[in-house]
Amino acid sequence: MTSIEQYPPLAPERSVDPASALGFDAYRDIHKGVRAELFAVTASAGQTDPADREERAALCAHIGDVAELLTDHAGHEDTHVLPVLAVHAPALFERNATDHATLDAWLERIAARASAIAEATSCEQRARIHNLYLDLASFAGAYLAHQEFEERVVMPALLDVLGVEGAAAMHHDIISSIPPPAMAKALAVMIPAMNLDDRTELLGGMRQDAPPEAFAAVWSLTRSVLPAADYRALEARMSSS
Repeated sequence: MTSIEQYPPLAPERSVDPASALGFDAYRDIHKGVRAELFAVTASAGQTDPADREERAALCAHIGDVAELLTDHAGHEDTHVLPVLAVHAPALFERNATDHATLDAWLERIAARASAIAEATSCEQRARIHNLYLDLASFAGAYLAHQEFEERVVMPALLDVLGVEGAAAMHHDIISSIPPPAMAKALAVMIPAMNLDDRTELLGGMRQDAPPEAFAAVWSLTRSVLPAADYRALEARMSSS
């Protein structure tokens, strides 16, 4: 993995014209959801009562959900993004492929350790959960660095190679390949992590392109995962757009 010292203290901002399509970022929404889940599961591990079997089981389940989300996300990139990088940006391909392999193996080790806490003896529970918390915190730090690399380096490279239309088409292919149950799980973590503009753009596009019954299901999901005030603000924005 790339060491933290190799990252600048503050990476340069991408130059984006808000009035143009050059702000397209296929990583934006899903990465917000992933970050929210990494923060949440790490905090949960730090707060879990070692003596409470139900809390330990809930933590294991949460880690399993996060592992599934990250594995699916990496798989979509491996299928749709890495082949483009292999042809047009071999150095970025090598870095991304190496990152994915390293992070996937790391995540498997964390999931295996998580499965052990459910059956740990009372004298082991506190130490094992604390070690799991440290594992998750360390993994989250590495994963955040990987996400920044994709957002600030890989995405601009894809736009240079494919153009906005080509990158958007690739993103559409990824979305189309996701089964509805997996998409519902992803949206449930993405939508609360997004801001009002992001939500309006995402759901406005779905309202325009998806069958009415499919959008109705997404809208119902949106209402279930947002605080009432956020849902009302989104509803008002959607009604005016």
